[in-house]
Amino acid sequence: MSNELNQQIDELLKNEIVDRHSYFQLRYFVVGKEPTNQARMWRCLNELRARKENMDSIILEKDNLKDEIELLELEEIGGVGHFGIDSPESEKKKDEIRQRQKNRKLKAMNQALLALDKKMQYVTEEADFFVKAFNSLNKNEKLKPFDDMESQIRYWNEKLAQDLNTKVMVGLPPDSELLKTILALPDNTPVKQAVIQKANAQLPELAEGNE
Repeated sequence: MSNELNQQIDELLKNEIVDRHSYFQLRYFVVGKEPTNQARMWRCLNELRARKENMDSIILEKDNLKDEIELLELEEIGGVGHFGIDSPESEKKKDEIRQRQKNRKLKAMNQALLALDKKMQYVTEEADFFVKAFNSLNKNEKLKPFDDMESQIRYWNEKLAQDLNTKVMVGLPPDSELLKTILALPDNTPVKQAVIQKANAQLPELAEGNE
């Protein structure tokens, strides 16, 4: 690679594009895609758990890398005795090569450490987003247990209603699996009631035969 090209690349890379989801993506396509406030809070917690595991892994990787760097820096080149009949000039040349290899390895390790710092920054930024999103949602509606029946009914009603409406919107009939899932909901679920009413209106003879 020519020095000119290398300089051009370095100059362009000053315009950094962060290596994480944009806040827009996190807001509208991760959290906002969930159909209810409870589901959005559950999603925030799941995403936070994943980010926390990632952060813990980065910390361990950084600690191991720092130890490797420290050990390599303590390693001495030459003066430890060499076997064979190489001349002093040959041994000196070998030591120079080993020193260059050591320097390159140290450089690569330090670059890896910087990359981990940057990765930690991005993961931390995403985690901070989910903490703030959760706290904002929790102000409007307190978090309920994941297996809270009312919350689950509301979630599945909204989710399946969205799936059904999407089919209608693009002019496609609802598939049998979607209808089976809707009909498996408790009887008082609005989307189930709407589907049954629609079926009764279109196929009264079948509805009467199933009573």
